[in-house]
Amino acid sequence: MASAGSSVNAEAASQFWTYFQSQKQTILGESAKSHDISHLIRELDSKLREAFIYLPPYDQKQFTKDIDVLRALLHKKHTTLGNNNVGNGGGGGKSGFKFKSASAVSRSTIVRPPAVIKSERLVTPDRGNGTDSGGSGGGGSGEEGSFVFSGIDSKWIVASPCSNNSVQTDCELQDISNSIVDLRPISNTLRALNCHRITNTLIICHALAGSATIRDSHRCTVVLGVRQFRLENSELVHVLLHCVSHPIIERSKGVRFAEFPSVLQSESMIHGMDVAGLRGLENMFDRVDDFNWLRRQASPNWRVHAGMADDGMWSLVDDESKPRERVLDGLLPQVESSAN
Repeated sequence: MASAGSSVNAEAASQFWTYFQSQKQTILGESAKSHDISHLIRELDSKLREAFIYLPPYDQKQFTKDIDVLRALLHKKHTTLGNNNVGNGGGGGKSGFKFKSASAVSRSTIVRPPAVIKSERLVTPDRGNGTDSGGSGGGGSGEEGSFVFSGIDSKWIVASPCSNNSVQTDCELQDISNSIVDLRPISNTLRALNCHRITNTLIICHALAGSATIRDSHRCTVVLGVRQFRLENSELVHVLLHCVSHPIIERSKGVRFAEFPSVLQSESMIHGMDVAGLRGLENMFDRVDDFNWLRRQASPNWRVHAGMADDGMWSLVDDESKPRERVLDGLLPQVESSAN
């Protein structure tokens, strides 16, 4: 006889299936009208991560694949628009695919004058409005835009909160390499972090209220507190984590997990844990579910590496006098030592 808990989960999963299919059709319909659909995909992805707690593994995998198909559709659409802009004399296709146009991103990423830059830091003073420069709209009815960092190489990025830091939003990191991305100043405003195609990069984030997903990434180190964590199609990733549910990896290898580094557990981090509702909840960073390993033996694709959290190099992330290259060399996975 099924338990009451399993019956509730089954009903919730059924309701979510109906919701997901409805939203997917809405997104496809809006795409056909040439509307910006990025915010709709982000919202659906965020809802999916929240539903992981009761969705069966098969449904999780299937819904995630559907999200990937929608993202591919968005990628194709923006690439096509970019090519059209180039053909018409515009600059929209110059930087390749972005969830926002090149001009929209440039407004939210300002490089300090050369006299000030020693570690090549970038600062984001504000969030975008969720619309593209072509005037097609798509920002949603009054919805705050996401923090978006895209197409960045060899920079030290420090995110700055916007004037209204009481509104929660998402953060998108896309096509970033050889960089440091410090999201701690905006962590308390984030409900989700989505990373795509990240290479040779360090990402630091305090506690956030929702989920974090990393896809198609290689040789990265990620530090964050989160309710749900998922890693897909990635290799050589170190994750220093406070997570109140089982982390999930899929189609990934060379993954190492550890607790959040103690040297980075500042008063701001503790406050962020309170804001995100994570403080006092058990940290399950070491109870990883590998969706591609169903045997009784331990998965060869990941292991716990507690020593990462005690590495003295972590103090360098707050030392602006140190070059970015030295920080990355000290804190990114080493290929020879991370191989399975």
